[in-house]
Amino acid sequence: MSEPEPAEAPTEPGSAARAPTHKAQMERLRQRLHDEVRRRRWVERLLMSATETERRRISLELHDGLGQHLSGLAYAARSLADHLSEEQHAQAQEAEWLARLLRDGVGRVRAMSRGLWPASLERQSLPQALSALARDIEQLHAVAVQVHAEGFDAESAQAAHHLFRIVQEAIHNALEHGRARNITVRLERVAPGAMLSIVSDGKAMAPLAAPDAQRRRGLGLMGMQLRAEALGGELNFSPLEAGGVEVCLVWRPGSRSDRQGGARAPTDDR
Repeated sequence: MSEPEPAEAPTEPGSAARAPTHKAQMERLRQRLHDEVRRRRWVERLLMSATETERRRISLELHDGLGQHLSGLAYAARSLADHLSEEQHAQAQEAEWLARLLRDGVGRVRAMSRGLWPASLERQSLPQALSALARDIEQLHAVAVQVHAEGFDAESAQAAHHLFRIVQEAIHNALEHGRARNITVRLERVAPGAMLSIVSDGKAMAPLAAPDAQRRRGLGLMGMQLRAEALGGELNFSPLEAGGVEVCLVWRPGSRSDRQGGARAPTDDR
């Protein structure tokens, strides 16, 4: 006599209908997450664009306002110093000191103006603009900055601007957070792409993976990452054994920067 076959376990009512429902919910959550990431990137790009606009406005204010005013004072002080020197006046030395001080102030204001908005990129190549930046940094902070970018030709004006800003922010971080005294910038072609390297001595910065790294670096780090993404590249920060840090960007020219326009609001397709 054969044993009776075991009865099938009863299915829970509605279990078959819940599987597709759960799948649909997961798909909706995935789409919402995707939309949120797009919105966040859009806001970040808007913020970066607004920051660039404000930097340009302040740069022009410094150059055409304070810079011109100091230039007039420096000219007057120079004339006074020359006159007192010809007359062998007792205050000739103090007037000469004042003239040099004002001349130095004019140079510093112009360097700050160029740092806020790299107008030199509109009439110079990227290597020339980086060399001018290095001279300004050396003048303002009394540090050594070397640039090795001879013959490098950026694929577009937008790409050149992104690269300049990444170098500028990396140098700023090296000075402010790493207390660097020596900085080396290299820009070269590395088949099949290109590489930007900024090496500084001093203290190594905290890893970017640290929980508060983004908060401490703020807009500067965010801007560097957005510019790297616009170039279609990858940005890495590596501490050095001897102290200091290397900021390295590797990208393939023409992969993204030439095709990106202004920041556009993401559409909600849900």
